[in-house]
Amino acid sequence: MKALYKEKIGKYTIYTHVADAPVDPEATKQKVETMIKPEMTEKDVEKLYMDNLVYSNVGPEADLVEDNVGEEVQEKLAAKGKNRLLLTNRQYIADYRDTEYWIKKSGKWEKEKIEEFGVELLPSAVLQENLSREQQEEISAQQEEERINNLSPEQKAEEKSNRLHAIAREALNRAAESELLGETFDKQAWIKPKKAEIEKLYRGKKE
Repeated sequence: MKALYKEKIGKYTIYTHVADAPVDPEATKQKVETMIKPEMTEKDVEKLYMDNLVYSNVGPEADLVEDNVGEEVQEKLAAKGKNRLLLTNRQYIADYRDTEYWIKKSGKWEKEKIEEFGVELLPSAVLQENLSREQQEEISAQQEEERINNLSPEQKAEEKSNRLHAIAREALNRAAESELLGETFDKQAWIKPKKAEIEKLYRGKKE
């Protein structure tokens, strides 16, 4: 016999693990003693004992089943995967509770979290660890745009000015290094696309 151990989660009951059913040795001994005959060998008595095991009462936390049923449940538990649980009707149910994921809606990335038991992960949902480099860059750019849009006009103007001066200083440094090395460096050509990107970012909209 096998014991199928259960756990209640909300309105669902799942199987957690399978184990050999616990035997009550004293009850088994008392049962077998009445069946032993003088002509029986030690081996016969041992077989009689094994054929007449009395199992302990496992209570409501487990179901006692035949070995073949227990093995079937054990196989299903082993095959369920990370985000599945096995119900007592032997059907799988999704378990993505507390899972955070990214999903794109109307062209924007949103971070959501599954709170409930039995909710499947949408096909378009992407777990944090599965984001591609391109998706990570999109999310970072979106977050930066949202951050800037939440700045006051004064904060936005100051931050924009700081960034423009930072790339101007970098252009001057690159030009000075190139001159010392006898190389050609076009400051205006280098800074033009970077300046345009900063201007676009602080206008607060995509073009």
